[in-house]
Amino acid sequence: MRLYNREKARRSLLNTIGYRAVSQLATIAGYIVLVRALPERSFGIFSLLYSFIPVISTVASLGLELTLKRFQPEYLRSGETQAAAWLFRVVAIMRLASNALVLLLILVAWNLIAPLFQLGAYRTDFIIFAPLVLLYFQGRILEFALGSHMLHRYAVGSTALVAITKLIAYMILVTMHSLTLRSAILSDTIAYGLAYVFMHGAYRSHAGSPAVVGYRPAPVERKRVWRYALFNNFNDAGSILLYAQTDNFFVAALLNPVAVGAYAFYARINAMASNLTPIRLFENVVQPLFFAIAPEQARERVPRYFTLLLNCGLVVQLPIVAYATVYHQEIVGLLLGGKFLDVSWLMPVVLAFGTTSNVVAIPVTSVAQYQERASLILVSQVFGIYQICCMLLLVPKLGLLGAAVATGTYHLFRNLFVWWNVRRDARWLNFRAVVSYAILVWGGAILGCFLLKRGMQAPPLVAMGCGVVVCVFAALLYIRSPALSSSDRELLGQLFHGREGRMLEKLGVLKQSGRA
Repeated sequence: MRLYNREKARRSLLNTIGYRAVSQLATIAGYIVLVRALPERSFGIFSLLYSFIPVISTVASLGLELTLKRFQPEYLRSGETQAAAWLFRVVAIMRLASNALVLLLILVAWNLIAPLFQLGAYRTDFIIFAPLVLLYFQGRILEFALGSHMLHRYAVGSTALVAITKLIAYMILVTMHSLTLRSAILSDTIAYGLAYVFMHGAYRSHAGSPAVVGYRPAPVERKRVWRYALFNNFNDAGSILLYAQTDNFFVAALLNPVAVGAYAFYARINAMASNLTPIRLFENVVQPLFFAIAPEQARERVPRYFTLLLNCGLVVQLPIVAYATVYHQEIVGLLLGGKFLDVSWLMPVVLAFGTTSNVVAIPVTSVAQYQERASLILVSQVFGIYQICCMLLLVPKLGLLGAAVATGTYHLFRNLFVWWNVRRDARWLNFRAVVSYAILVWGGAILGCFLLKRGMQAPPLVAMGCGVVVCVFAALLYIRSPALSSSDRELLGQLFHGREGRMLEKLGVLKQSGRA
C-alpha cells in the first residue's frame, strides 16, 4: 500500500482535526490562566524568553528542518527508506549541536545583550529556560518526521499532550498560589519533555526505519541535499523577522516589558487564530503530499492545491477578523478581566495584517520550495530592512500600532514578491470571486454586527452571542458561494467521504457529485 494516498491523507486529516481541537481548547484555557495569574511585567519577561526561540531557530538553523520536510517525503515516496532514515538522524544530531552552541554563546554574551531588552536580571531564568529550547526543537524534528510517514496521530497528538500538560500544571500552581515566572517555565519544560518521549517512542515503533549505521546516499544526492540546506540556512537567517515574537525585542528596547506583555498577548491571539485555519491545521499533512507531486503532474495539480489552500484558509480567517473587529473589547474584558483592555483595538489590526502570514505565506512558499527555488526565498528576506526601518520609525511614534503596521506590511510585501516570481504555477484560480464575495458577505456581516450592538445595548455576553449568530449565517453564505471553486470542492470531495462527506454536503461545501 502506497504511503501517500487519499485514504491515508483522509485519516491524517481526521486525526489532525480531533487532536488540534483538543490542543486549541487546552491552549486557550492555559493561556488565559497564565495571563490572568502572572503580573504584567512577569508575563512580559516570559514572552521575551519565548522570543529567543525564533532567534535560535534562525541563527542555528543550518537549513535542516526545511531540508527534512522537503526531501523525506520524496525519499519515502520512492521507497528509499534508508535515505529517509539517514536524513532524519543527521538532522536531529546537527540541530541539537547547533542549538546547544547558540545557547552557550547567548549565555557568554548575556551581560552585553540582555540590558538592551531590560533582561539583565534574568540570566538564571534563561538558564532554566534553555532545556525547554532544546526539547522544543528536537520535538519539532520528530513531528516533521512522523508527518512525513503519515503518522499524524502521533505528531499532532503530541501538541495536545503539551497543551493539556501546561493547562494542568498552571491550574495546580494557581490553586497553590505558586504560579511564577520560573514555575511557568518549568511547567512548560515538563510538557515538552513528555511530548518528546511520546513522539520518540512512536517513531521507533511505527516509522519502521532501517538501521542507517554506515549508510550514505550517493555523492550527487548528498550535494543536492546540502545545496538545498545551505540556501535555506541563509533563508532562515533572514527570516528571523517573520516571527511575531521577534517584534517583542523591538518593543522591549523602544518601550518596556509591560508593553511587551500586551503586544505578545495580541500576537498570541493571532497565532491561535492561525492554528485554526486549515493551512496551519493540516500543514504537516498537506506539505508531504504537496512535495510528493510527480513532476509530470505539477503543471495541473500545483495551481489547484495552491487555490485550495488559499480559499480554505480564508474561510476561517475572514470570520475571525470580522468578529474581532466588532467585539474586541468584549473579548478582552471577558477573557482577561480588564487586563490589556486599553489596547484591545490592537486585536483586529493584528488579525487583519495576519491574514497574509496566516493564509498566504504557506501556499506561496510551498510552491517556491517545490520548485527548489530556495534562492528566491532568500532574496525576499531583503524586505527585512524595510521592517527594521519601520519599527525604528513607527514604534516610538505610534507605539504598539507601529509594531503591528511594520510587521504586517513586511509580510505582505515579502509574500507578494515571492508570489510574483512563482506566479506561473501559483495561480489563484478564482481570485475575482473570492475578493467580490469576501467584501459582500463579510463587509455586510461587520455592518450587521455593529448595528445590532448599537441598537440592542445588551450585556456583553448577549451581544457577543448575537455576533456569533450573524457570523455563522455569513459563513454559510460564503462557503456556498463561488469563493470556494469547483476545483476546491472536487479535491475536498476526493478526501472526505462517509459521515464527514455527508456533513460537508449539508453545509454546502460539497455537492452530491463531489463524492467518489
